[in-house]
This record gives sequence, structure tokens and C-alpha cells, in this order.
Amino acid sequence: MGFFSLIGRKKKGRPSKKERQGRNGQSAVRESALTEEQYRPRQQQQQAPSYTAPQSSSNMAAVATAIAAAPPPPPPPAAIESPDSSAEQKLLQQQQQESAQAGIDLTRSLVKKFIADIWNRGELDLIPEVCSPSLRFNGNAGFDRVGHDGLARMVGTIREALDDYHCEIHSMVVEHNKAFCRLRFTGKHTGNLLGYPPTGRVVGWMGATEFTCQNGKILKVWELGDIKTLEEQLIAIDDQPLVDDD
Repeated sequence: MGFFSLIGRKKKGRPSKKERQGRNGQSAVRESALTEEQYRPRQQQQQAPSYTAPQSSSNMAAVATAIAAAPPPPPPPAAIESPDSSAEQKLLQQQQQESAQAGIDLTRSLVKKFIADIWNRGELDLIPEVCSPSLRFNGNAGFDRVGHDGLARMVGTIREALDDYHCEIHSMVVEHNKAFCRLRFTGKHTGNLLGYPPTGRVVGWMGATEFTCQNGKILKVWELGDIKTLEEQLIAIDDQPLVDDD
């Protein structure tokens, strides 16, 4: 092989400077791309979470309108009573009403017997049937426990002092075991009454009485009478009998 042929050829084992520079640039590009691909997932993980912008005022108004227009929830179902329970309640109410009415009727009956039979007709043997053994009658110091015997003496004293004694019920209001009466008393003054000697006059006065019953008997009698009007009629002014027109 001649000298000139050797000069025209390039050695295969050693690249030129320009080739080395080209190869180095391509390697750098590949390393740069690889590095970017390796760190891209980590960068995506480190990104801030997405932020959702709040709804606008118009959207909020639309939601509020939809809520207001929604129909109200249905009311809870009413408790259904069984026919047997309803019938028992009606029967109980009826029994209570009948019991209350029976108490009112008994109180009214006792008061009428007390006035008409014991006081007006003087039937003292009815006292144990109508009145409690612990009967109390109002006096100057409050209620006095007179019992059956004390009431019998009171009735006897009044009927001896006033001939044709009569007590009239003008009105009566009954509430269960209590009765309230407006009464008028009349009689002819023929005996000693309130310390006044007989005048022979027909006298009359008004009074109000409250009766309290217990266990089917009259237990308490509270009476307020117009004693002043009675005393004015008992004073002897002349010989003419005085008749009260009230």
C-alpha cells in the first residue's frame, strides 16, 4: 500500500473531535430527558390540591328557593285507639258523671230534710238519719260541736219561742257535697227569744246557710242571719203585733 493511500484514510479506532462533540451532545439530551421523566411523578404529587371556587350568590339563591318550595314532611300518624279502649273511656266518664250527680242529689235531699222535716215539722227522730254524730253548728266563737242532742235542743228552743215557725228556701246552689241556701224565717213570737219576752208579733228575717255533707250525712252548718232586724221586731213598742213584709 502506498504512502498517499494511508494519508487519505481515517483511523477507525479513534473518532475525530467533531464526532466526539456530537456524541456528547446527544448523550446529554438523553440524560436530560430521562431526568425530567424520573422527577415528573414526584412533582405531580407535590402539587397543591385543586381548589373549587364557592358557588356564586345566584346559585345559592336558587338552592334556597328550591328548599323553600319543597313540600313539608307529612305529619306523624295519629295514634289509633282501639274500639275497646274508647268504649272503656266513655263508660268511665259516664260512671264519673253519674257518681257526681248522685252526690249532688244526696246533698240536696239531706238539706231539704234538715229544713222541712227537722226544723219546720219538729221531727227530731230524723236527726240521726240526716246529721252526723259529730255535727257542728256555727256559734259566736266559730263552729260548736253540738252533735245530735245539741241540735235537738236548738230546734226545741226555737219552736217553743216562735209558734208556727217556718223556714222557706228562696234559693239553693249545690256543688257535690256542699249546699248554699238563701232562707227566710218566720214565726209568731210567743216565748222568750234572745232574752226578749213574748210580744205576740209575727216576725221574720233573712239568712244565708252553708251545709257541708260527709259520708251521706250533714257534718257542718254555717248560718248567718239578720239578727238585727229580728231584734228590732222583738222590742215591744206598742200592743199592736208587727208583721214583717220583707
